[in-house]
Amino acid sequence: MSARPPLPPEHPADASTVDPSVERHAGEDQPLSQSAFVCGEVTYRTGDGPMMVIRPGAVQVEVNEHDVTLGWEEGDARLSALMPRSEYARFIGTGAIKPVVAHRPDEAGTAVGVSDVSSAQPELDKAQVKSGH
Repeated sequence: MSARPPLPPEHPADASTVDPSVERHAGEDQPLSQSAFVCGEVTYRTGDGPMMVIRPGAVQVEVNEHDVTLGWEEGDARLSALMPRSEYARFIGTGAIKPVVAHRPDEAGTAVGVSDVSSAQPELDKAQVKSGH
């Protein structure tokens, strides 16, 4: 039996069509910095040391030309891990990492595939505006 926590039954990124193996370029509408959730076993190695496990939860992702940096907080410590893009793509493919996909409004000005959740959580909207996210 696995010691991993069970994957959540549903996640907003499950319907995502993000392909991390495709070359991406920074632009105003699509920065190379994004958020993701660790939902399964994600490991990395620091130098020649042992494999380390990234705890489940939110992470910040910086996509570079050849590698990806994941950043997260554990208590008062800020930690990061560097991995090849191919390894990041493997974790996304297995569902261990789920990128947060921003929904874009369609021509009519309504969000595609998004229910009216923002009006139900105005305090969250205010916090996001203050923090710039």
